[in-house]
Amino acid sequence: MQRMLFLAVLAMAVALGGCATRDPNLAVKGVNEFSRTPGDYTLRVNLYELDAKGLPRLVSADDASLRGFVTRTLSARGYALKAAGPARYDVAVHLLCGNMRTSDMGLMAEELRVPADAAGAGFSPFVHYWLPDAEPSQTGGEAQNRHEAAQSNRISAGSSRPARNMSAGAARTAPEMCQGRVLVVLSPASSGPAREVFVARAATEDCRAAEDGACLAQPCRSALEQTLVDLLERRF
Repeated sequence: MQRMLFLAVLAMAVALGGCATRDPNLAVKGVNEFSRTPGDYTLRVNLYELDAKGLPRLVSADDASLRGFVTRTLSARGYALKAAGPARYDVAVHLLCGNMRTSDMGLMAEELRVPADAAGAGFSPFVHYWLPDAEPSQTGGEAQNRHEAAQSNRISAGSSRPARNMSAGAARTAPEMCQGRVLVVLSPASSGPAREVFVARAATEDCRAAEDGACLAQPCRSALEQTLVDLLERRF
């Protein structure tokens, strides 16, 4: 009886939490739905690693080299970088390197999010994540419903952290593999409370970890650069 009461209270808390985080003024769309003409934009490019607990941590803010890949690619498509001040678009790029099999996916759900303090004032749990993967054409309402459904599933589901399909001995001898994750968020300037955000996500091929098994940003860097450029060329 007590256990059933506890689950009922927990379900109510999750439901209330989902309602509290829903933003009726936020429309999340795939970048493939973006059809506006090019213009000037501001840019942030952040690089992250997973820490010992499997949580993303910022290792490089506004990385100059990575910014160069973005600006050169968008310049060829008619976009002009604006150093400061209001612009027609705000572009934020979040790049992650980590071992996705050991990352902290959240309590009983596959979630891997950009730290709120690194994302800035426009942070939204329906926008700033690398996992779970989302379809590029997913609408804002669908993204929010999917997120809330994942929250509800936490009550009865076990941990969904990907399991290692290796024996303990094999795990000790096999090299650890890392993977890069790319998140691009384009936000058109808005003069009212309603916000429209266009999102694109991509993943790199596996890349070899450091000798100690750590997934540092450097081994993923070339793969992240290539995947980022490919994503921008295909979607913009």
